[in-house]
Amino acid sequence: MTETQSNAKNKTQHAVQAESKKTLEENHYIPLLRAEYFVPFIARLKDFENNIYPVLKEAGLPDTVLSSKPEYLSEAALQKLLAIMYRKLNSKRFANWLEQVARSIFVPQHLAKMALNGTVRDALLEFTHLVNSESKQTNIQLKTSVNKVWFARYRNIKHSFDANLAELFAVTMMLELIRVLTQSQWSPDEIALQSPSEVDYLSELKVSKSQIYYARSVTAVSISAEALSQSVEYKKGWSQPPQAVIEGPERFIDSFTHALTPYLSMGRISITTAADLLGLSVRTLQRRLTEEGLSYSKVIEGICFEQAKLMLNDPSVPVTQISSALGYADVAHFSRAFKRLAGVSPREFRKNLS
Repeated sequence: MTETQSNAKNKTQHAVQAESKKTLEENHYIPLLRAEYFVPFIARLKDFENNIYPVLKEAGLPDTVLSSKPEYLSEAALQKLLAIMYRKLNSKRFANWLEQVARSIFVPQHLAKMALNGTVRDALLEFTHLVNSESKQTNIQLKTSVNKVWFARYRNIKHSFDANLAELFAVTMMLELIRVLTQSQWSPDEIALQSPSEVDYLSELKVSKSQIYYARSVTAVSISAEALSQSVEYKKGWSQPPQAVIEGPERFIDSFTHALTPYLSMGRISITTAADLLGLSVRTLQRRLTEEGLSYSKVIEGICFEQAKLMLNDPSVPVTQISSALGYADVAHFSRAFKRLAGVSPREFRKNLS
């Protein structure tokens, strides 16, 4: 290989890395993911586990996650869940299972919120807007560099086993999304990975002909102009309007509130437990709350109060059930706490709503 050819190859290999103009700085919010995508995924753990609750506990997920219908779940807990399942399965079974749930759950749920009335390029641009809106810690883009188009995920990560699994999830999602849009066994010419060394799951993703680049600053797959110009085949002829896209929380206190809401039934969790559940240090959590002029106890009290008011709007839900769902020892404790903030008891509050 001549020096010119070598320079050209290096330029191509580093093109995606150079494209990373927008990287995520230290998060000023708790990284969250929409629960609507992940609750069905969690339910699929029953494919392998008769009793999934010990697994949920180990991952730091509430045991009510399948029944309480939370809006968001902590990304840190979901990453732990991936790591647990990887250890329980071998790499081949894990990669195959992830491919199945991506195709049957994640991709269809995202596409249900998209118009899908144009080309694959149009669909991918719509997908990037959807994901970036719903999950503020996520930054995916369709970028052109050195005459190639890359479907890329930009993410500052510390290389670890969990990070590699998160990248496996991202690559699987990218591949399955394009395969579903084109209704084919599409495979990219090139794949860029942030992993610093060879990973063992690629053989299960049907990308044996793809050129793999390691230690990149992004996770990305290249897409040919021919594939991008194809008409979307998925949902062809289906006229149902797309579902609404919900903007993810941007402020720290909003994301913190959403992140802890699924854990209310566990009772008054300590700040140490909360920090661990959300993948933060206690010092970082305390600092961010102080910056907001808040204390941990006041925030938890406020979260419980807002949830109580929402639940009291439904007259079919007994006050005793609300008390239990919010982790109070008994109805008397709940009533006193609620009256201190609302000025009336829960039953009086409900009566005034009618």
